[in-house]
Amino acid sequence: METARIPNHVAIIVDGNRRWARQRGMFVSLGHKAGFDRLKEITRYALSERGVKVLSLYVFSTENFARDAKEVGYLMDLFANNFKSIATEMNERDCQVLFSGRREGLQKRVCDAMDYMMDLTKDNKSGIVNFCLNYGGHAELTDAMRAIAGEVKAGQLEPDAIDEQTIQHHLYRDLPPVDFLIRTSGEQRISNFLLWQAAYAEFYFTPVLFPDFTKAEFDAALAEYARRDRRMGGDTKKK
Repeated sequence: METARIPNHVAIIVDGNRRWARQRGMFVSLGHKAGFDRLKEITRYALSERGVKVLSLYVFSTENFARDAKEVGYLMDLFANNFKSIATEMNERDCQVLFSGRREGLQKRVCDAMDYMMDLTKDNKSGIVNFCLNYGGHAELTDAMRAIAGEVKAGQLEPDAIDEQTIQHHLYRDLPPVDFLIRTSGEQRISNFLLWQAAYAEFYFTPVLFPDFTKAEFDAALAEYARRDRRMGGDTKKK
């Protein structure tokens, strides 16, 4: 696979942990644990071995709070207790850790773990892993519009000066656009994920449940991306 055909920004909708556990007669919590272990492996592989520069991971949506309280509690425990191990490894590999989403509703210890990771890795330059936690695309755009409206009201920004870059700079994170969006588990929708950033992304839907989304599966996805002709609204075909 040519290095030039590796996407700069890959986004993954982490899906299928619960189904993976139920198919095996396991508690749902064990599916989430298996998914988290896989997430650490794929994060390491994508950034350190495959040359991806930005990896965004949809690990918990704003809508996921509607799930059973015990399941949500287990996920919060998983995040708080395991995020720091990822931070240590990403720091050793000179990668920055970011979080996108609303902090409201998250337990303090989860927020403390997030802050620790971001502070530890803030000066790293070799890559970025962006965890989308308590994230929703509609919420992100709503929060961006509120921030812009506040600047207009305060006289800091003229309405006529608002353009696409203004909106981009007011998103949770000012990251490059998504080149390649992967969703595991067979569902074929983007579920309110990175709506602005994925405007011209290539989509890849695989029936593989996330705990089974191995490095080989990730390579298969990258191979498919390399075969795509990204026209970005234009025409790259030779006349």
